Amino acid sequence: MNTQTFIIPKSVASKDDLVVIPKVIYNEFLQWKKFTEKRLAEEKDIDEAIRIYKQEKKTGKLKLLKSLTDLD
Repeated sequence: MNTQTFIIPKSVASKDDLVVIPKVIYNEFLQWKKFTEKRLAEEKDIDEAIRIYKQEKKTGKLKLLKSLTDLD
């Protein structure tokens, strides 16, 4: 895959250098970014669940169930 990158100087771009890439590559990047953000959110949720588990285990709030009928 032969890709070319052109950089437009700040005098043309309003705030920062502007990089021009083919739309296919940009769309792939957006998919990767979306996947990565979703994955990071899931990891944060898991980390929070582990933190809560450890805290409740330490304070003795967790019950040990021998069967599902003990859920009452």
